[in-house]
Amino acid sequence: MLVPIALIASMSCGGPESQSDSGPDISALQPGNYRTNPRTSEEVRTPENVDVQESLRLGQHVPLIMETNPRLVFNPVVYRTKVLTPLHPPRIQDQDFHVAVPGLVAGWETVGQRREESSLGRTIELAIMAFAEPKQATHAAEFLSDMALHGSSPPVGTIGIPGHPTAIGQVSEFGSLNVWVTQGNLMVETYIGAGVDIPPDTTGLAAEVKTVLDNLFSALGEYKPTPVDELGQLPVDRDGILAFALPGSEPVAEMVLDPSSLLNFLQRPDLAKRALEDSGVDLAVHGGARIYRTADPAAAERLKAYFVSQLNAAQQPVDSPPGMPAAHCTDDPESTSSLSCIFTSNRYVAIIDGSNQIQDLHQQVAAQYLLLAKVP
Repeated sequence: MLVPIALIASMSCGGPESQSDSGPDISALQPGNYRTNPRTSEEVRTPENVDVQESLRLGQHVPLIMETNPRLVFNPVVYRTKVLTPLHPPRIQDQDFHVAVPGLVAGWETVGQRREESSLGRTIELAIMAFAEPKQATHAAEFLSDMALHGSSPPVGTIGIPGHPTAIGQVSEFGSLNVWVTQGNLMVETYIGAGVDIPPDTTGLAAEVKTVLDNLFSALGEYKPTPVDELGQLPVDRDGILAFALPGSEPVAEMVLDPSSLLNFLQRPDLAKRALEDSGVDLAVHGGARIYRTADPAAAERLKAYFVSQLNAAQQPVDSPPGMPAAHCTDDPESTSSLSCIFTSNRYVAIIDGSNQIQDLHQQVAAQYLLLAKVP
């Protein structure tokens, strides 16, 4: 039975009473050397933030797999790229992607699984790539499918996709399908696993690929590519929120996401969708920190409670930062760089993770809180 989000909030560790009523003890916060002053618009316009913008525009028009098949609600996010860009193209063995497959402008990946473990049920993966010219998209489909044909695990047969006569379909020895298809300057690579079907129903899988592609291309009809010579002029921020986001220690793209795009980065988008709607999230930032803007402080507490409820069972409670007793901080003692804190600041929920030293985690949390406290 699903627990209502409002009830989760009332049961959550740390509860809303301590931080939302009185707030942290600002005098006790210890940000160390982390930045606590907002960045300027010039400072947030980094090469990485410019590079990712067209991919974010593309991703706004890519349906989640669960929108086509409501059973595929698991969305693996660990070790997944999700966003492809000229600075971060797909990896291909022993070759430079841009030399072998020139013209990449933007890309987006999305995945849907029946079970958390992909081998226990149906899995569908999509990679959508936009190229500068249609002939480059065609070349990409031909090159990548040929690489698979002559790879270490070559297909055992080919298959057509109804309604997509130019699609290149391959059947693996385990019955899964890999399909490459183009439309204009777009190239889509699709993988669908046979799951537990014995024997695999490749005809049924091809029909499912057709449904996925039909829905995808229908949605992509709303996507209007930015002219290549204007890509460098796209805005990187929305409502100035990046100025108040803690920058990462290494150059990384900071993505300002709308709620629909945000779901592609959450492990259970079916559950997250309800939580985001309940708390009125209208934008989020994924970068050095993850930040979610909700409707009001009470909504922020509910969303914090939701994120706490979704933590892996291996994450064990650890000390909160000085002055922030309501921050929910955890660590997986069997993993490295697994320290994490979830906390609120007014209408914002923030998550800091990936640290391997608790003092460093506490300093980052303090710095991000002080930044969010300065949002007008």
